[in-house]
Amino acid sequence: MSLRNYLADEAIQHVGDNVDDMEISKKFYGDILGGVFIAEICGIVGEEWTSILNANTETAPQLGCGDALDVCFYSFGNSAVELLRYYNGETGKTHNENHSIEANKQGIAGKHISFNLAENINTKEFFDKLRDATKNIPLVSLNKTDVHHLGPDGELGGWNCFFMSGPNGERIEFNQIPKGLCNADANFTKSAVQFRNKSI
Repeated sequence: MSLRNYLADEAIQHVGDNVDDMEISKKFYGDILGGVFIAEICGIVGEEWTSILNANTETAPQLGCGDALDVCFYSFGNSAVELLRYYNGETGKTHNENHSIEANKQGIAGKHISFNLAENINTKEFFDKLRDATKNIPLVSLNKTDVHHLGPDGELGGWNCFFMSGPNGERIEFNQIPKGLCNADANFTKSAVQFRNKSI
């Protein structure tokens, strides 16, 4: 049974990212990638927030007794990125269950945020500039110098992608998918139209 009719046409509202250093994260997603600041709330506390965000997980931050949460949102047009920093309210130290591990070392457990690149850019130039802009940010690493081309064939033919480790060890993907010129775009576009028409 599909619950599609309960979702909005643009159904993905945001992607959450647990961070260790909020200021570095804001610099990366705001200043470097150009996300537009939406809102920031600092010092969220209260037992109801513990139950809303973390249910009964014993190792989760306890927002009703000592821990706190800061959140900050950046818009990227079709979706937003939410930065969350759980920390001890007294010491200011990031919650000890948030282990920042470089994305390229996370293996299959790593999750990722994916961004679309403009079609008409030089991707090599973009990654050179990205490497320069992030050279002094801990955990950031770019393990390739350009996008990987999947080739023209198959259902995702024409998809070009690249992965990196972000400032909190988050895995970040960049895609360049030529509009109207490849199988990947045709399949994504067709499915998006079907989703918006609620025809599934």
